[in-house]
Amino acid sequence: MPETTPSAQAQTVSVSETLFERAPVLGHAPDPAAAAAELVTLSEGRRDVLEATRDRYARRLHGHSDDWEATAALTVLNRALAAFGWVDHYGWKGRRRP
Repeated sequence: MPETTPSAQAQTVSVSETLFERAPVLGHAPDPAAAAAELVTLSEGRRDVLEATRDRYARRLHGHSDDWEATAALTVLNRALAAFGWVDHYGWKGRRRP
């Protein structure tokens, strides 16, 4: 779990703002894989920061479906999140048949 000290919170905000500014630019990059990798690097490998930035763009896009900048940002952010793999919050177990 990330630190919750004031300096850690300030750093998280700074990283989040950097991601928010860079994502639309990287969304139009000629190499989508490299753009996503740059976002992972900028996020310092923190999935939660990428998810928070993605959520901001999703909310923005929800109200303005013709916002192509937000669409590009959301696309590259989702690609960056895919690099982390799937997080399963449930412990699925198979059932045995009697």
